[in-house]
Amino acid sequence: MVSGILVISPENWHEHDVSKHHYARTLAERGAVVFFLNPPDNSLNRLSVQQEESTPDLYIIAAPKVASGLRFYPAIVRRWLEKRWLARLEDSIRTKIDIIWLFENSRFFDMRFAGDRLKIYHQVDLNQDFNPKIAASTADICFCTTDFIKERLIPFNSRTYKIHHGTAIVKNKESLTTDQEARFKPDCTHAVYIGNLDMLYLDAELLASVAVQFQQVQFHFIGGYRKDGILWRLTGGLPNVTWWGKVGHRMIPAILDHGDVLLVTYQTEHHKDQASPHKFMEYLASGKVIASTYTDEYKDKLHLLEMVERNDDFPDTFGKIVTNLEKYNGPERQEARIEFARQNTYDKQLDKIFTLLKKHDLYHNSREK
Repeated sequence: MVSGILVISPENWHEHDVSKHHYARTLAERGAVVFFLNPPDNSLNRLSVQQEESTPDLYIIAAPKVASGLRFYPAIVRRWLEKRWLARLEDSIRTKIDIIWLFENSRFFDMRFAGDRLKIYHQVDLNQDFNPKIAASTADICFCTTDFIKERLIPFNSRTYKIHHGTAIVKNKESLTTDQEARFKPDCTHAVYIGNLDMLYLDAELLASVAVQFQQVQFHFIGGYRKDGILWRLTGGLPNVTWWGKVGHRMIPAILDHGDVLLVTYQTEHHKDQASPHKFMEYLASGKVIASTYTDEYKDKLHLLEMVERNDDFPDTFGKIVTNLEKYNGPERQEARIEFARQNTYDKQLDKIFTLLKKHDLYHNSREK
């Protein structure tokens, strides 16, 4: 029986590509057999397995809950049910799971259910706060993306390491259509924000105020939104705002290439939660200047972005950028951003992870491809 890696994700495969998706895809591209488990789908009676169309050796698993109300069960019973579920999964996929790579802590958080398999707990969001202590303490090793998360986990597992968000290498990039390219008028400065436009942490009021203040700048909002959302209500009627909706990840590089300044605006009270947004790596890979509210993981990387300490200072900083784009998007500054992204590809992050597994004797050759 072949060996495989089970990636347990709090987000669906087709929802939007973030770190869980990129690690799964990169592992498969390196030759591992990877199974990506979606959140529970209780419309299903049994699990289903589909091969990911663009990546051989990557399979997407959809399944109902292990058991209804499982979190209320005694721990020994919960672990037994999860262990039985895993055995049935292995029978169904005809693959021995060698590694459990857990990206959440609301289910399968007591990793003892996995027995002697390699157990990796990987927390990328501070607000993933259901059972992080149990997940960390029962894992063989933990990885995280920020100092804030590391401080929370390390008392429960001394093998806790910070691995920066990775850069995804987009293959088969898509070009903009003629109509989409026409949205970037040549005689205009273009500011781009990519992400969930109804996200709780987004400082929609700040973003809207900048769009209102800088009418000569065309703002491009890329991502899902509702027409009863705060940002739409504040800017939906502005002539200098273009709403794209969701776009495929293969089109993101083309959009960023057409932008002049890239935006990150989170509410002050959520700066810890958003200490290292994944979108930064896509932004940096483009080389374009980033105007950002405070982002803790970049406090020692100020050569890579234009970051304010206080949200109230953001409009002034944005104004300085758009009136001096030649400076902020100069060749040396762009190359520094691109080089940082180049040094943090998901391939390189996996190399760092496998080095740490070797350090703690948690590695053997069949686990790295």
